[in-house]
Amino acid sequence: MAIENIGLKDYQEIVRSAATLTSGKGVQDRQISKARIKAILNGGPDGIKALLGNTMETSDADLLPAPNMLQSGIDRLAQKVSGVPQVRVDVPNNNDSTRSKAMADKLERIVTNYDDKQNLNLQLAQASRWLPGYGYCAWVMTTKIDKNGFAYPSAELRDPYDTFPGNFGPDQQPRELAVVRRVPRYKLAQIYPEFADEILNKDEDDTDNISTAASSFLTYDSNTSSNWEDNTTQGVKIIEYYDQGGTYVVFPERSMILDFIPNVLSTPPFVFMKKVSFDELKGQYDHVIGLMAMMAKINIMSAIAMEDSVFTETNISGELESGQYRKGRFAVNYLSPGTQVSKPSNNIPYQLFQQIDRLERQLRMVGGYPVTDDSQSPNSFVTGAGLSELNSTMSLMINEYREIIKHGLIDMDAKRLELDVVLSYQQGITKKPMAGYYAGAAFSENYQPLKDIGGNFTTRRIYGVMAGFDEPQKIVTGLQLLQAGVIDVETLQDNIDGLENIAKVQERIRKNKAEGVLFDSILARSAQGDPSATMAAIAIYENPNAITEIMKQFYTPEEPQMSPEQEAMIQQQLLAQGGGQGVPTMAQAFGI
Repeated sequence: MAIENIGLKDYQEIVRSAATLTSGKGVQDRQISKARIKAILNGGPDGIKALLGNTMETSDADLLPAPNMLQSGIDRLAQKVSGVPQVRVDVPNNNDSTRSKAMADKLERIVTNYDDKQNLNLQLAQASRWLPGYGYCAWVMTTKIDKNGFAYPSAELRDPYDTFPGNFGPDQQPRELAVVRRVPRYKLAQIYPEFADEILNKDEDDTDNISTAASSFLTYDSNTSSNWEDNTTQGVKIIEYYDQGGTYVVFPERSMILDFIPNVLSTPPFVFMKKVSFDELKGQYDHVIGLMAMMAKINIMSAIAMEDSVFTETNISGELESGQYRKGRFAVNYLSPGTQVSKPSNNIPYQLFQQIDRLERQLRMVGGYPVTDDSQSPNSFVTGAGLSELNSTMSLMINEYREIIKHGLIDMDAKRLELDVVLSYQQGITKKPMAGYYAGAAFSENYQPLKDIGGNFTTRRIYGVMAGFDEPQKIVTGLQLLQAGVIDVETLQDNIDGLENIAKVQERIRKNKAEGVLFDSILARSAQGDPSATMAAIAIYENPNAITEIMKQFYTPEEPQMSPEQEAMIQQQLLAQGGGQGVPTMAQAFGI
C-alpha cells in the first residue's frame, strides 16, 4: 500500500537518496566518533568503556575514579550560549515615522510569539550541547495547531546523532537532509491511522519487498542508537527525507511511503547549524578524547597506588603460632622466637600527580574550558589581566557559537514568517491571536499575517550586553557600564533576569523619585516654621501608603477667600454697572 501521486520522488528513489547520506566511509567514521562522544558525555560505565576500551567489566567500570570533565565542560559552555537572542526588525530606509516603527515592533512580537509557542529556550538549551558535542544540529519546519484550531509555523529539533546532511553549497548549508527516527509503533499508527494495520501487524518474515537500501536502515546502528527521543527503546524506525521538493516519511519495514508534505517555502524546509571546523564535521571535543583517556588511566593508577599504600601486604619471616596474622586494635598474634614481621612502604611518586595536573591544563586549554568556569583560581594570586587572558579563549569560542546560533535563528525566522503567510493564504485566515512577553511587558493581541508580515521575512538576532554572565556579574558590570555612560538604565534593566514588566518598574522608579523630592521639600518648609508642612509630614509618617494623596492636597493651591467688606464693594460696583439691565454674574464681571 502506498500514497498515490506523491509528487517528485517515488519510494525507491527516496530510500536511495537517504541511504546515500547515511553510507560511505566518511559518514561511518563520523558516526563512530559521534558514538564515542555520546557515550562519554552521557557518562557511566559506557562512558568509561568508550575511553578505556570494551574489555573491562561493567561493574568495574562503574566504580573507576575517572572524572568526566567533558560533560562538565560542555554544560558550562552550553549555559553561556543557550540564551535566546533578542529579535530585532529594522525600520526600512531609516524611516523614523511612528507607523514604520509600530510595524517593526509588531513583527518583533510575532516572531517572539513563534519562539514562545515552540519553547525555543528549551530547544536551544539542548542544541547548545549538541552543537559543540556533535559539531552540528538541525531543526525541521512544521506547523503547530493551538487549542482554537489556528495553525502556527514551528521548528522541531532533531537528534544530530541520527541526522545526516547532504553536500554543502557555497553558503555552507546542505541541500538535503535525512533523519532516522524511532517512534513507538502505536504512536506511529495514531499519526497515520490509514496505515494502522500495516504498522501494527508486524510480520517478521515479510522481507520480500524490502529493498537493499531499506534493509540497511532496519539494522542501522542497532546497538548504539540514540535514546533522546526513544527512551523506552521500543521505537520502530522511520526515515524522514527533506529536500527542496518537500518532506517524505518512509516506513522501511514495510517499504511504504507514509507521508509527503510539499514544501511551500522558497528554501529547503529545515534549518542547519554547524560548528566552524577545518574541513570536516567535527565536534568541540573529538580531539581531546586521548587526553581524557590518559587522565582516566592515571587517576585509576593513582587510586590503586593509594589503596596499596594503605593496605600493604604483611611479610612474616619465621613461624606464626596463631596460624593467621591478625590486624586491628585488639588483635593478638603469637610468634615463635626469631620470627620477624615487616610491612613494606609504598610511596606514590609525586610525578604522577604532576602529570595529572599537566594533562588537566592541556585538556582545559584545548577544550576551551578554563578553571574559572568551576569557580577555581588558577593561582593563589590572580591579577585582573591574568584572569582576562585566561578567559579570552573561552570568550572567543562563546562569541563564535553565538554567531552560529544567531545566523541559524535568522534563517529560522525567515522560514517561519514565510510559512505563516502561506498558511494564512491557503486557509483563508485573516487574523490570528498571539501572546507573549516583549520589551519587558506582556502582550496579547491579534495580527494579520498577510498585512503585518507581507513579504518582510528579515530579522536580526542580538545577544544582550551581558549575555552569559551570572546575575552578580551582570549587576556589577552593568552598574560600571551605566556609570561610564556606555549604556542607559533601560538597557541595564533589559539585561537583568527576573525584572517583570520593565515599563511598570520604570514608572514606579519615576514615582518614587518625584515623591522623594516633594517630601524633602515638605521637610525643608517644616524646618522653616511652616505649620501646614509640619502637619503634612506628620500625616505621611502616620499613613505612608497615602503619601501621594497627602502631597497632592498639600501642593494644591487654595482659592483666595474675600472678606465680607470686599464682597460688598464688588456687589455695589456691579449694581452701578448694570444700568437697569439686571445684575451680571461674578463670571460675567470678571470675563470668565
